[in-house]
Amino acid sequence: MTFKRIFVLVFAAAALLLSSCADYDTNTNIYPSLGEIGPEGGQVTTTFVSNATWTASTEDEGLTFTPESGIAGNWTVTVTVPPSNLDVERTWKVKLYAKYGSDASTRYFIITQHPVR
Repeated sequence: MTFKRIFVLVFAAAALLLSSCADYDTNTNIYPSLGEIGPEGGQVTTTFVSNATWTASTEDEGLTFTPESGIAGNWTVTVTVPPSNLDVERTWKVKLYAKYGSDASTRYFIITQHPVR
């Protein structure tokens, strides 16, 4: 009799545990996702919203940004673009990547730098 009660209790606890384990969706948003800056360079900002820990990165040399990472919440990310003496338009890209467990979300902040005229 005691074994049956223990079995039922363990089974009920396992069922409750498994039913409460919902898939977690990492949700992110960025606005604006596009920015523009003149050839003199300077700072451009965007707002990044995430419900998970996130990091920012870039493959573009000379581009810097703060903060480089954060926890869940609303963040203002400031990107510093160096001056350009090119007579062609340049595009810069910052990757914002959030991850929780096995779920992840990626957004990009694309900055267009206008050429010298």
